[in-house]
Amino acid sequence: MLSVHEFYQKLLPIEQGEKVEKKDEQLTLQMKEFLFMEFGTTKVSEVNKDELKMKLDGPALIERITHRKAVAVSYRKDAIAKYQVFRRENKGADTIQDHLKNTHFGFSCLHYSVSEAAGTLKINVLNKAKTAGELHVRTVDGDAKANDDYIPINEKIVFKSGQAEAEVRVKIIDDEGWEPDEDFYVELYDPVTNLRLLGEDTRTRITILDDDKPGMLVFEEKKTQRHPANERECHVVVNRIHGTDGKITVKYKTVLLGSGDQQAKPGVDFEAVSGELEFGHQESRKTITIKILDHEFPDEERDEIFGLKLYDADPVAVKISKKDTAIIQIATDVEKQKQAEALNQLLERINHEEQITWGQQFKDACKLHPSKNEDGEIEDISGMDAFLHILSIGWKVLFACCPPPHWGGGWPCFVTAIAFIGALTAVVGEIAGIMGCVMGLKPGVTAITFVAIGTSLPDTFASMTAARESPNADSAIGNITGSNSVNVFLGLGLPWVIGSIYSSKNNETFKVPAKGLDLSVVLFLSCCLVGIAILIFRRCTVKGELGGSTAGRAVSCILLMSLWLIYIIFSCLGQYGYISISSEDSKVQELS
Repeated sequence: MLSVHEFYQKLLPIEQGEKVEKKDEQLTLQMKEFLFMEFGTTKVSEVNKDELKMKLDGPALIERITHRKAVAVSYRKDAIAKYQVFRRENKGADTIQDHLKNTHFGFSCLHYSVSEAAGTLKINVLNKAKTAGELHVRTVDGDAKANDDYIPINEKIVFKSGQAEAEVRVKIIDDEGWEPDEDFYVELYDPVTNLRLLGEDTRTRITILDDDKPGMLVFEEKKTQRHPANERECHVVVNRIHGTDGKITVKYKTVLLGSGDQQAKPGVDFEAVSGELEFGHQESRKTITIKILDHEFPDEERDEIFGLKLYDADPVAVKISKKDTAIIQIATDVEKQKQAEALNQLLERINHEEQITWGQQFKDACKLHPSKNEDGEIEDISGMDAFLHILSIGWKVLFACCPPPHWGGGWPCFVTAIAFIGALTAVVGEIAGIMGCVMGLKPGVTAITFVAIGTSLPDTFASMTAARESPNADSAIGNITGSNSVNVFLGLGLPWVIGSIYSSKNNETFKVPAKGLDLSVVLFLSCCLVGIAILIFRRCTVKGELGGSTAGRAVSCILLMSLWLIYIIFSCLGQYGYISISSEDSKVQELS
């Protein structure tokens, strides 16, 4: 059983601004719930000591909390959205005993919760005897203050005979600054004595729930902020996110980080600063400036770090990011350092590849880890990277069967890779042909759809890689045109030559059915001309075949995809005889 002394010992320091120790959180919550259930407040300073002792000497605390749950009274704070209209009755007058109530008048609810944006709160006053009479009602300040948090009232209520209840309205003021939830009271009183009427139900408590979002403070630079040593001022940006309501402040100061020669020293490497940032209402960005000091020898290589810490945000609802200290690195040349790191990584990779074994290739094919880009920045693994790795790990392991690149001057690796690509293309083409056959498509339709897509996939990925890694589009466009040239001139010409020679030796005629070929060629050439025109237009407007704005890239993609769809649709219609540009239904080319 808790004592009065323990209540005051635990709760008074909290009311004075001290933080609750983690081991006492549950106990203090139970104490506040008990006070709220019995006295309508969570502050022990507002409770009469003798009355508290009398309550504690009665039923056990746990029994009272059980009763509170039974009547749905809770101290749990409601999550209120900005501008949300929220009104709730927390404690009805029927939860207190009749002998504690006023015999004539009283409130139907003894505790309301209302959001700042609720506007007006309607409060019911009961006329229990339903007789004619009058009484007065007024508001009384608590934490909430009249004209700052609500509009005060002082009114007379006149009941007619038989009238059971009346209504008074209190307007809630919605301000922009964050503040803790605050209470005020509405009570019934005698205008002659100016005293509140007897009974626990002649006073109701209104809790104003704050809906303002003061936000969270974070550093704009998530990683280490590298600052060139030859620039005298370092600017650190602090952003305010997840809400910008009201005025807030936060203190800052420079702190030491690192050890030895890498630790930047105040007065030698930089000027120590401390102060307070103030964000106004709806202000979301502030900059802290730190002066970087010169060294005696300007050409001296520098690599020192120090920190800038945020702390003591006000009001208490303002959160500071878990990364409350920005790391600042003073470097001789930031860009040069990044390039040097990237170059070192490239050299390490080259050395690694020169020493790589066949077994290591299989290990690398299965691994997925962060890497550095060409600027020396570490790129973390994204969800898409992980998904594509899982999707392609089988192919990675298969192509790990190629000999290591440094064997035999790279020729074994080159020949094996070409063989793998040829075999893969043949397999994909065969599967595509079987799929078209199963679906009942004509050979011509299968050829320009499934077989074409399947055999073009290696070229597609090769062009994508070339576009990403090359400084211009020459490699990507050249790969496409070169691949199609091989397909047309070598892929068709060589088999035809071999077939013609073979037929000639056997005194046979080599026949190639050409139904739909004329339409297909005309469509292909037309779409190619339009595609080239798009590339020329991009060269004139965007100054490059690839790149440009997001909207421009999207439009170009849609146009080029549309050309492919147009070619497929009209070629398929030609294969099934719906359209034709030839006067003959079929035509046979004879080659000998």
